[in-house]
Amino acid sequence: MKKITILIAIFGLLITKVDAQSDIDALRFSQTPVLGSTARSLALGGASGALGADQSAVLSNPAGLGQYKTNVFNVSLGTNSLKNKSSYLSGSARTSNLFSPQFTGINLVFTDRRMRGGNPEKKGWVNTNFQLGYNKIASFDKNISYTGSNTQNSFTDYVANYVQGTNATDLDANDEQLSQGFYYFDNMFWYSYLIDSSSNRNYFANYDPANGPVSQSGKVITRGGMGEYNFAFAANFEHKVYFGGGLNITQVNYTETNTFSEIDNPLTIGNWRSFDFKRNLETKGYGVNGRLGVIFRPNNNIRIGGTLHTPTKLVLTDNYNDELYVVQDDGAVDDLSTIDKEFEYNITTPAKYGLQAAYIFGKQGLISAELESIDYSTMNLSSTDELFEASNDNIANKYRSTLNLKVGGEYVINSFRLRGGFASIGNPLAEGSEYSRKIISGGFGMHEQNWAFDFGMSRDMTNDVYVPYSIAGMPSNGVNNKLTNTRLMITLTTKF
Repeated sequence: MKKITILIAIFGLLITKVDAQSDIDALRFSQTPVLGSTARSLALGGASGALGADQSAVLSNPAGLGQYKTNVFNVSLGTNSLKNKSSYLSGSARTSNLFSPQFTGINLVFTDRRMRGGNPEKKGWVNTNFQLGYNKIASFDKNISYTGSNTQNSFTDYVANYVQGTNATDLDANDEQLSQGFYYFDNMFWYSYLIDSSSNRNYFANYDPANGPVSQSGKVITRGGMGEYNFAFAANFEHKVYFGGGLNITQVNYTETNTFSEIDNPLTIGNWRSFDFKRNLETKGYGVNGRLGVIFRPNNNIRIGGTLHTPTKLVLTDNYNDELYVVQDDGAVDDLSTIDKEFEYNITTPAKYGLQAAYIFGKQGLISAELESIDYSTMNLSSTDELFEASNDNIANKYRSTLNLKVGGEYVINSFRLRGGFASIGNPLAEGSEYSRKIISGGFGMHEQNWAFDFGMSRDMTNDVYVPYSIAGMPSNGVNNKLTNTRLMITLTTKF
């Protein structure tokens, strides 16, 4: 399969994408979930795994579902407000804003409570619970916009370096390409004379850096998300030990439009004036995973939990193409595109191990904490006709095991709850400190006998670097991003 090079930062990570399918795709679909899908879990910084009686337990520790004593239905709605401030080279900083409503989850729990003589059973298995639901586990909505003047190189230098050693006949367009679309992006750069050759298999960028810098700008627009259809079971043994397990069907929907533009220095004549290079990608698919959990309750105050999340096996299909619009110095225009391509492949995400603990202060409140361990070096790509040896070797060397820490607290005044939380998300890269992600959260709730209303909000602060392209032997210029995401959520619950 023809290799395509894209460089992109996902969730604050500086990463090189070498193939049409690569470690970037594996990482994108592996960093989920974070803070849960209910307002209470969000307000607690995601540290709700040991608490139970919250339907986000199906995403963290399904044993917590065993603490429900009645049938429960809830629905969660929310919004994301993203602000991304980007700076590139010496250009002025650009700010991109994005607002998106979110349908976060809908869940139903059925409780089978054993009775003896009209009273709840206290010995043995006192209740079992079944859960059905849908929960959103990731949002890919994000904008990046940047501009600057580059005195060191051009994107056309990257393309010329990329095709070094290629026979010129492989770059030439045949009649089919001219009528239906080019096979690959480098064919378009060769056809429009953005790159040229000094001899066969030796190529150079068709501009003169001695005349001054080229103006560069870009936009990266990503949309979509991941959701899970959850089927879970939990059991309660004498209110001392809770066991739970779940089967989850994952749905994936991701789109990306990546546009890179250049304007040549006007002192350089006889070549091109400007170009816009756009890459379009749509990924859809599904997957399956399982979760197992246990919670120990030695007394009414202490709860200790442990979880195992199996890897998710994703079956994905990419549809992608490239577009190139070139204005030459003589005013001629080339409006080109590649043929639409489709590729099916699999991604296996890493397993996740978790420890949770909580201390309950009677009816006054609680504190809780979670620690998650994820080894991103075990991510894997595969397909029926592509082994991805290079990508998987790259994953094993490039990534590491990391920890996510979440803490939260709740203060209770009669039926009113006041909550706060904090989460620190670990850096999965073996080397480099570009990634920094911290989340603070808070919220409140009203819990009555047959209904509850919860509100949560979080402030997600991420620093990252995005590199539009990289050329071997030359310094890479990065786009420095400061992303803040304000997330609001409400959860409505009824018991029956």
